Amino acid sequence: MPTFTPRQRKQKHRQRENTNASVDTNVTELLPVSKTEKEEKRRKLKEKIKSQHSKISAKKQKRLDKYIENKLKKDENLELLKKLAAARVDTSGLRSARELGQGTKADLRSSTRDSIQTEATANAASLDNQLSGDETDEDDLKLKSAPDGSLPDPVVKQSNAIAATPGVGSGLKRPLELGADGRPIIKKRKRAPKTKPVKPVEELPWDGFDSEDDADEEPPAKKLSNKREVEAEDESAKDGESNSSSDEMSEDGSGSSEESENDDDESGSESESESASDTAQDQPRKSAFKAWAVQQINEAVGFKPTTGPIVTDFPTIAPERSARTTVEEDEPLPLELQVTKGDPERKAFSIQVNRSDEIQAARIGLPVVGEEQKIMEAIHNNSTVVIWGATGSGKTTQLPQFLFEAGYGNPESSNPGMIGVTQPRRVAAVSMAKRVGDELGQFSDQVSYQIRFESTATKKTAIKFMTDGILLREIAEDFSLKKYSIIVIDEAHERSVNTDILIGMVSRIVDLRKSMAEEDPAVKPLKLVIMSATLRISDFTQNVSLFRQGSPPLVQAEGRQYPVTIHFSRRTHRDYLEEAFRKVSRGHRKLPPGGMLVFLTGQNEIRLLAKRLKQAFRPTQRGDVAQVKVQISANDAPLETEDLELGGTEMTDVGNHDDDGDESDLEITGLDDPEDDDGFDLGEEAMDSSTRVHVLPLYSQLPTKEQLKVFEPPPDGSRLIVLATNVAETSLTIPGIRYVFDCGRAKEKQYDLFTGVQSFQIGWISKASANQRAGRAGRTGPGHCYRLYSSALYEGEFAEYTDPEILRTPIEGVVLQMKSMGLHNVINFPFPTPPSRTGLTKAEKLLKNLGALSPEGKVTQVGHRLSTYPLSPRFGKMLHIGHQHGCLPYVIALVAVLAVGDLFVPESQIDMRPSKPGDGEEDRQIYTNSNRLEDTYRENLLKDYARAHRLFSKNDDTSDALKFLSSICAYAYADDGDAFCEKMFLRAKAFKEASQLRRQLTDIVRTNNPGLVDEYKARLPQPTEKQFKALKQIVTAGFIDNVAIRADLAPVPPEQSRSPKRAIDVPYLTLFKSREGLTQELNEMAVYVHPSSVIARLSPKEMPQYIIYSHLQQAAPSAISTEQGTTTKIRMFPLVAPSGLQLAAIANNTPLLEYGKPIGKVETMEGIPQRRQCWVVPSLVGETGSTGWPLPAKKVIQRKDPKEGWVVEKVVS
Repeated sequence: MPTFTPRQRKQKHRQRENTNASVDTNVTELLPVSKTEKEEKRRKLKEKIKSQHSKISAKKQKRLDKYIENKLKKDENLELLKKLAAARVDTSGLRSARELGQGTKADLRSSTRDSIQTEATANAASLDNQLSGDETDEDDLKLKSAPDGSLPDPVVKQSNAIAATPGVGSGLKRPLELGADGRPIIKKRKRAPKTKPVKPVEELPWDGFDSEDDADEEPPAKKLSNKREVEAEDESAKDGESNSSSDEMSEDGSGSSEESENDDDESGSESESESASDTAQDQPRKSAFKAWAVQQINEAVGFKPTTGPIVTDFPTIAPERSARTTVEEDEPLPLELQVTKGDPERKAFSIQVNRSDEIQAARIGLPVVGEEQKIMEAIHNNSTVVIWGATGSGKTTQLPQFLFEAGYGNPESSNPGMIGVTQPRRVAAVSMAKRVGDELGQFSDQVSYQIRFESTATKKTAIKFMTDGILLREIAEDFSLKKYSIIVIDEAHERSVNTDILIGMVSRIVDLRKSMAEEDPAVKPLKLVIMSATLRISDFTQNVSLFRQGSPPLVQAEGRQYPVTIHFSRRTHRDYLEEAFRKVSRGHRKLPPGGMLVFLTGQNEIRLLAKRLKQAFRPTQRGDVAQVKVQISANDAPLETEDLELGGTEMTDVGNHDDDGDESDLEITGLDDPEDDDGFDLGEEAMDSSTRVHVLPLYSQLPTKEQLKVFEPPPDGSRLIVLATNVAETSLTIPGIRYVFDCGRAKEKQYDLFTGVQSFQIGWISKASANQRAGRAGRTGPGHCYRLYSSALYEGEFAEYTDPEILRTPIEGVVLQMKSMGLHNVINFPFPTPPSRTGLTKAEKLLKNLGALSPEGKVTQVGHRLSTYPLSPRFGKMLHIGHQHGCLPYVIALVAVLAVGDLFVPESQIDMRPSKPGDGEEDRQIYTNSNRLEDTYRENLLKDYARAHRLFSKNDDTSDALKFLSSICAYAYADDGDAFCEKMFLRAKAFKEASQLRRQLTDIVRTNNPGLVDEYKARLPQPTEKQFKALKQIVTAGFIDNVAIRADLAPVPPEQSRSPKRAIDVPYLTLFKSREGLTQELNEMAVYVHPSSVIARLSPKEMPQYIIYSHLQQAAPSAISTEQGTTTKIRMFPLVAPSGLQLAAIANNTPLLEYGKPIGKVETMEGIPQRRQCWVVPSLVGETGSTGWPLPAKKVIQRKDPKEGWVVEKVVS
């Protein structure tokens, strides 16, 4: 059917149809342009361009040829597109791909017949002329004799098919029906009526096959197979019929001459045939053959149906399709409103907590309180949940209360076990326990904390805050953690070693408790909650090995409670301490009331800035207006002597020199204007500049009592200024803090896994840490964060996250702990971030040297003993062999002080003098009586410092280990420990911790080895001379691989340009490499004694040949070094100085000692196997293939082994 067009003039319309009919884009053949024409066009174009440019170089000529070639191709394509644009294709009959196949068969038949009828009517005249001479009038007679004028089914033959010229796109048209006015009729879609079941139409009974088939009886199985074959043929025949009918329907609608003659009668007959076919289609088909086949099978089997005659299957009624709603898919309900999928039989249990109105109002203001239902439903329905809540959401203090109110920790509930909350730092565990206890009202006595050497846990405890290490020790004692019903691992984003191990272990304990609960209903399942303040949680949620049951659900709590405005500095100053003092001073004068939190890198910086602030402003503390002039001695300076240029250089003017060639990072400037004070103009009234300042320090080595002062309200009329390290970065909420000053740096201990060298370097923090620090300002109100670095530096130099601690610390303790628990393949343990292969290899090598692992990597009996101590395997080795000569009490005390470390106050921190009255330039130049008194005071102070160290090292002036032992024993004899520490320049907190560790280790040794040591006694008698020698050998056994030899006494001594003048300049060579890669210079391959050691006071000639050291440390590179390419020296911290014979005896039966060939006379011994007695030279060997250090010869007895040859069986002398 042609498309509808308005009425037009007859002659013009016919002419237009004739012209349109003659155009067929498929007939037109587009020939390519001939080669001669191309060359002619190229020549003309080249001449035209050459006329414009007289001189053309060779390079330009190539570009010109390429341009001409592209120009010709574009012209050809343009002509082709113009020809294609002239052709018109009718697309009115095209349908969308979505609608294909959606119409019914009746619609398809009607549309096809309509198209046949219309085409036949429209082309009647032309068809008469196109008939061939072979056709007869029989077709006309058939057409006329058809009943009701209906069209007969056309029989298409290839020989006499009618070849009609179709219109353009006529095969794709979907014709429209025309009304009486000639316009198309648009039908409205009607809902199809529901199909009703119709009774099956009865057919004649099946009489079976002929007599020949009946005569041959077949078995039932074969009959059934024949039945299936016949049915298959029947189905294929039906398919063939349907295919042929569809082919006939899809033939071109031109038809024959008979169709054109009976066009009027066709419509009526077509409607009748349609209704008849629809009726037949609705009736179910009843197969007589199938009924007969079923009857034959029943007779063969002997089955007689009792329900009457065999009937065919009733047709299946298609179920009504209800409209599918997509509202839930497009806009799903939040988790807290969805129907829970947990245990429907779980009993509700709640505890009513009576809180004061003030506490309740503060809790309601926390964002996480609004998420209580979502969090608790996730915990009830899942064994493991990851909660992400940004800084300030209140998750640390509120989640334990949610769990307590839901019945966790209550003996009467279904979860009677305690609520265990772990924190990475002791300060956070203590402060959080106090805060949660205050908020729980009448149940405050059920909140406890347990840190190293201190615990408040009782039988009533329901919520227990503790450090990661405490829970690890409890897992070693009770792997299933039966005392707990839920474990909350907080601050998981910090990624400490203990946190990573805890997550891996508890994830397995959760599965263990689940299986135990299935076997014994008395055992309740354990739940695990991992809380993180950053979005670095992919290591938890996407770790397949960590959670074998699938990824745990992630519950997101709202972020910071109050907005925090970030202020970047215009430029990054080199002297960040001076910049911090300047910014804090300006902020105190110009900012509205509110506490300040200043982040610095270490306690030296905190002490210096605190003194300067107390001098610049009126402090609330009395007697702290001291003017500090810190003078660092050469022994404690982080710079080498040759790196310093003595002169009058002012560090404050370093960044003011304009040197275009200097690429140092003394000043990193952003893209901003010069600095101004806009960041301090907040539009509020500033505090009076005469307001007192309440300055408080906060760092890890500060006593707990002093640390908790930051949570107390400051005196009236004063501003709180807290100077802290990164301890205050997480978990702690200091009340009243509105302003944060971030220096952007942190001092972290770096550990080289290959060389074992430690270094404390001040470096840039990560962006996550910077956001954590900024969040401290928005915990109790809207705040501001002043960053002492530029935004360009923040974006360019700051990493996204800090590397996990397990990648940058020694892990021999972790490896031994896991192997002793049966986890032999440590690399397969589900770490959130697995340790490096280098770290694992180095740890296993150390454990083999200590005898904790066999050469095959299995845990030995010694290894199991070492794993019982909560210390490094080195200290465990000392405790294991420390019972010799009655030295175990001294070994326990020595191990305690070595494990705590940092016992003595450095010389750089003792020069705190009282303030002098004048601070002007004239007072500095004139030497007054006050100056003389200050110098005398300083000299006396240094004399007292030296005398104290001489007293501690009087037993042995070459052993720092015995010096540590003397200090801890002297502290035990002091009546007032704090006063004694202040007098003898000791750190009181370190000695308190060491004393507590002594008591704990004594209890552990008595439990594991009854009878070896008596009850704990703080005061020990002085060791005998024999015990002193034994103690030095015990220390050597624990650090047997940390040995160094004097360079000039080495087997191959390196060249020295000059002889050393001081003990700290004497080079030593370590058994294992101290630097990675090839080293040629002596400073690169050698290590040196640390200036704080007692050996540093000896002359170079008195330095011992061998030194056992605790660790190596390298100072940070100097930023003001005058020489380019200089490397800082690696310093070792000596413990003892053993002899060669002692090294050979202690290193026996370890991979470090190798024996050479016999020297001198060899005495053959009788017996089997073959033995001999001879002298051999042992050697200490570190790296594989390296030259060892020859030790004094020993007389040994060797045994002949079939595989390994001569093996040392016994050392005679």
